[in-house]
Amino acid sequence: MGPLAPSRRLSIQFEEDVGAARRTVGDLADRIAGVRRGEVELIVTELATNILRHASAPGYLLVNTAPSGLEVLAVDPGGSSTGGTAAWSLPPYRGLGAGLAGVARKSSAFDAYSGPGGTAVLSRIGGDPSLIGRWGGVNVPYRDGPSSGDGWAVATTGHRMVTALIVDGLGHGDLAADAARAALETFTDDPAPDPGEVLRRAHEAMRHTRGGAAGAVTIDVGRDTLVWAAVGNVTGRVLLAQASRHLVTRDGTLGGQAALPRLHEERYPWAAGAMLVLATDGIRSHWDLGSYPGLAGHDPAVMAAVLQRDCGRDTDDSTVVIGLDPRAQGE
Repeated sequence: MGPLAPSRRLSIQFEEDVGAARRTVGDLADRIAGVRRGEVELIVTELATNILRHASAPGYLLVNTAPSGLEVLAVDPGGSSTGGTAAWSLPPYRGLGAGLAGVARKSSAFDAYSGPGGTAVLSRIGGDPSLIGRWGGVNVPYRDGPSSGDGWAVATTGHRMVTALIVDGLGHGDLAADAARAALETFTDDPAPDPGEVLRRAHEAMRHTRGGAAGAVTIDVGRDTLVWAAVGNVTGRVLLAQASRHLVTRDGTLGGQAALPRLHEERYPWAAGAMLVLATDGIRSHWDLGSYPGLAGHDPAVMAAVLQRDCGRDTDDSTVVIGLDPRAQGE
């Protein structure tokens, strides 16, 4: 899975916003092979209309694009004005109206979560599943701008290994985005299985930019180990059964005119059913999945959207990335 473009956040407050969202996402669909504009427009219309009808506070769509697919998340940030969770329903989607049932049928993946703080509904059209596990995330630019200084990417680096990178260019805007893009392009061109080497390459790639923070992780499913290295204000947390472990991050900056910081790899246990959560400093650190009943059983993109909704800062780009152990799916 290469780096995803920043999420486009489309506010849904008025009737005309539904049509505007339909046209915007339809234009994005035209650029993705195998994705049908007409089906995407129907999905967007239904999701945006549900936000308009049922959310008690202005909601929005988060739209992520990738070369092989498109992802639309409908986010209700204030709960329902017409009966709480019943307005959107919960898995197994009993009681869905014909519209949302149609969205589910047209989606290659569909998920919905209602709980404290509102509802999030996912429709994924196209896209290839990971060979190792399931990953998802959202990357929301500062003030919904066109560029984000955050970014993330995932790559398989062995028969039972996956490596991920999360990066946060200093500040926000185009210059921060240049820094993040340099690190991500180096990673996707030749992903190293060693997190320390991933960061060394990122440092060299970001030398001509303002630099930034980054964290790299390798999960070896065969050996049940996770190896992590990070510099700057990015965070990681591993959730194992009832335990939660914070990943150690070193002070410093990658790229720019700074010398390469001292890198140190840390090893952590991994197991069937484990979850990894990565975030930039645009996400407040007080989040607790336990305060969202049942959320941990949902698609990682849905989990990421909920955490970003409730813990994202409005003063910076904000990114949440979640990786699930594939054995949680019975693999």
